[in-house]
Amino acid sequence: MKLQGHKIPVNYNPLNVSGSLIITGGSAVQFWDGTSYFPNRSGVPSSPILLTHNVSATDPDKGAVSIAYTTKFYENDVLIISSTPGYTIDANTLLVSKNIPAGSMVVIKAVSQFIDEVSGKVYERQDTETLRTIVKAEAKYQLNLSQRGVVYFDGYRNPNVTTTVVAELKKGTAVVTDLTGKTIKWLNADDLDALENELYADTVSPDGKTLTVDKTYIDHELIKCEVWEGSELIASDTVTFVRKFNNIKTDVRIPEVPLQPGVTTLNCSIRIFDQLGNIDNPDSVFLINWIVSEAGVEREIGVGASIQVPISSINLKAANLMIYPDVKRREAFAALTTDDIDELITDDLDNVLVVETYSL
Repeated sequence: MKLQGHKIPVNYNPLNVSGSLIITGGSAVQFWDGTSYFPNRSGVPSSPILLTHNVSATDPDKGAVSIAYTTKFYENDVLIISSTPGYTIDANTLLVSKNIPAGSMVVIKAVSQFIDEVSGKVYERQDTETLRTIVKAEAKYQLNLSQRGVVYFDGYRNPNVTTTVVAELKKGTAVVTDLTGKTIKWLNADDLDALENELYADTVSPDGKTLTVDKTYIDHELIKCEVWEGSELIASDTVTFVRKFNNIKTDVRIPEVPLQPGVTTLNCSIRIFDQLGNIDNPDSVFLINWIVSEAGVEREIGVGASIQVPISSINLKAANLMIYPDVKRREAFAALTTDDIDELITDDLDNVLVVETYSL
């Protein structure tokens, strides 16, 4: 006899989705003086801007959720495609290399969607940015950073060095040298003072024009520079430093294998290279741990790109005997915090304690 079934309800907590449409390489506003655009996004030289749609999701109970989303862009609600003039789409980014006609504006809308792997629900996030061109009655201020837009640096070849970013303020085509009454601000991605809130911000020159950046603490950082005159923002520019890691290949060498009678030491080494060639001094950018596996039991026998292992330290009678390197990539140093992520841990001299981070 078939009995009446009972429905089994399954409840899923809805995700909290947030996002923003971030502009790098310039601002949303252009100016037209009757002859030229400032900045000129399609001229020679050109100053295109990059719009990036950043979307994140959190589970109220479990915290941050990893998502894979797809993004579409619209200009005034018309879908932008690969053949749309003045735009280049790459995943969740839109490169704008067109000038907005003088006295007009366009609304760029980013629409990103993803599927929650747990509930199967489709989530959508929309953000907009208005691009406009102002007809200027007089020359306008323009700020140019010596390094601007997205600047990649090699994560494998001497990455942890300092670099400088120099701000140059112009009014029209003339460089402004007298900054009396004007204030230069160096800010992080959250619009907070970079020197006070970021480890990468080393020093600012007395005139405020030059920021020294320590890339030891950078994986991916947006830095803003703003010039204020009283309570008015008159010019701004941005630079994003990104630590870039190419795909690597390895060559592991143990010349004494297979073992011959009389061998007392194994010389273990690894060469690491990418499409640019050999990566010199790999210990500076990789943490290399050598592991011996004896009958399935693993233990560390040395650290570094090149080590010597006494034969006497290995159980040669063990089954399935193997020696191999475990390679982890060294990334940026990060500040140590308490359980409250906003509270830094410092030493007795009030120096922020840092720790090196790694990834596979």
